[in-house]
Amino acid sequence: MNPQHNGLYNQCIRLIDKGEAVSFLSEMIRADSSDPPGNEKRVALVDQKKFSEYGIDAQIEELPQLEGEQRANLIARIEGTSPRPHLLYSAHSDVVPATPMNWKHDPFGGTTEGDRMYGRGTVDMKSGSAAMIMALCLLKKAGIKLNGTVTFAHTCSEEVCFHGSAAYVAMHGMDDVDALAISEPTNSTIYVAERGGFWLKFISYGKTAHGGLPQEGVNALSHMLMFFEKFRHYDFGGVRHSLLGKSTLSITTLHAGTNTNVIPEKCEATVDIRTVPGVSHEKILSDVHDIIAALKKEEESVRIEVEPINDHPPLESDTRDPFVSLAFETYSRVYGKKSDPGGGYYMTDAVSFLGAKPIPMVICGPGDTALIHQPEEYVRIPEYMDCIKYYIALAINYLV
Repeated sequence: MNPQHNGLYNQCIRLIDKGEAVSFLSEMIRADSSDPPGNEKRVALVDQKKFSEYGIDAQIEELPQLEGEQRANLIARIEGTSPRPHLLYSAHSDVVPATPMNWKHDPFGGTTEGDRMYGRGTVDMKSGSAAMIMALCLLKKAGIKLNGTVTFAHTCSEEVCFHGSAAYVAMHGMDDVDALAISEPTNSTIYVAERGGFWLKFISYGKTAHGGLPQEGVNALSHMLMFFEKFRHYDFGGVRHSLLGKSTLSITTLHAGTNTNVIPEKCEATVDIRTVPGVSHEKILSDVHDIIAALKKEEESVRIEVEPINDHPPLESDTRDPFVSLAFETYSRVYGKKSDPGGGYYMTDAVSFLGAKPIPMVICGPGDTALIHQPEEYVRIPEYMDCIKYYIALAINYLV
């Protein structure tokens, strides 16, 4: 960070009000945006109120075409003397549902104990969202003059197929965007890669019969289990990535039958496959068809259909890219230590943004990734405060 940038950064840091930042994050947690059904407009209204306090125009873009309730993105922007370079700050506003009986703390209370704030979304990913919002507000309050543009996109429905980020791309495009930063949880390090996602839906068809006369029917559930006995040990070819490890396969849903004494005539299941570079989704699907065909030779009544319901390749940015290098240099200045490049086992809204335009990407956010989607999810307040500083510094270093 050069002396000019360092001075501007310190100018912003002096304006940080920890109490305000913590209160704002708590308010976001209390805005329940469990997906399904969504209700992300609740969060967007909280965002918009905060931006308005700092004189930043923030637009709520409602998406009634999406299933659920009150689906909306929020878009805020600070423009400088030139439209380019254009830095996109990305976060998602939805969270996975929480079951209160599994929590000691109110999952939507945003309560603080010591240096921890508890609640659904504290890690995934409202602390990262709040950090980016507070960073933009402080840049505005300090009167930092940018030579480019920073846009904050708080998108809905990330947890269910990235509908919000896809809507952003459809409405705004990516032609004028030069770099992407995402504040998903990374244990406060920098990720430059994420696994791909290949989700498959299976339907097995059979013939109903009385449970006491199974020979008169065709058990769709039994056939599905036969298939998974072969598929669950799928060999990805031993491909291992230096940052992302190995590909994984998880059977995540299985539904069949209407009653205990009725042979199920239909069985549905889904599989979540996370892939690393070098693993072909096309080959996986081809191998699935081969397994089904082999089963049908063993038992003629087998009838299983498969359909991809999510198909996104793994993503990786070159650490030698100027923006990515700058992100690491900025990290060293803010955190006082170096971050080795890392990779996420999860997918992010980058699948929509980089699917439209291949631009450099970094992921950096507060929170322990082991707490994602877990009961008693919490974020450490110091991590959240450091993330605010990081996104102030990154905007200054890239756009001033």
